[in-house]
Amino acid sequence: MRPRANGKQRGRGTRWGRSKRCQVVAVDPKNPLGRPNARGIVPGMGPGAREWRLIHKELKTKYRMPTVSSAECAKMMRQGGKPATLLDVRFGPDFEQWAVPGSVSVPYVEGGILAKLRLPGFKKVNARFVDDVERAIPDKTTKIILCDIWGGSLEREPPENKSFTDPTKGAGSLPAAFELYQAGYKNLYHLRGGVNQYFEDCETNKDLPEPDPKSWPGNLEWFGYRQFNGKDRARGQRDD
Repeated sequence: MRPRANGKQRGRGTRWGRSKRCQVVAVDPKNPLGRPNARGIVPGMGPGAREWRLIHKELKTKYRMPTVSSAECAKMMRQGGKPATLLDVRFGPDFEQWAVPGSVSVPYVEGGILAKLRLPGFKKVNARFVDDVERAIPDKTTKIILCDIWGGSLEREPPENKSFTDPTKGAGSLPAAFELYQAGYKNLYHLRGGVNQYFEDCETNKDLPEPDPKSWPGNLEWFGYRQFNGKDRARGQRDD
């Protein structure tokens, strides 16, 4: 089963090219615990968000959120009875262009035409994210595997120096999980390495869907995945 190619690949510096981080983080230093929204949910990113180090600790110690590999994810999605749902929280146009087969899109960040043009600073957190997930996956006992473009990590600690790019935060899947836990979802999982690693793993694991070169730009040098995979993310890999 191949991912659907919904459009042509773009040149350097556009949809998949290297870009600055989306400007959606707005933690109040005077209130690191964050500020609940109208539903009583403390945001994981954006205005009123809890400090990331505190979210990271809660996901690990309070919720004990498991991390799964690409192979484990595929197995969970194929399970009989009540299979897991792979929830892709990336920007909607990116999902439309390339996605893991069988995944469900509920964007954690959104934006208008300027965001679609990859201009920095024009994305914002989807304030309706939890409501959108509740419509898409109303059963809160469903096993949900959250993914973004590169994943972040619960298997390592956030850096002490806040001036460094934080490799643990990812591009939305973990902050999104923090909000879903508060909304009552119980069986949440985190996809290690995000959709990039999933597609990369397809080349060596034939049990995973084979990546379609027309839809996944990971083989292209300008995409900035392989040459930065496992290296210093602050040096250029796209993270939104």
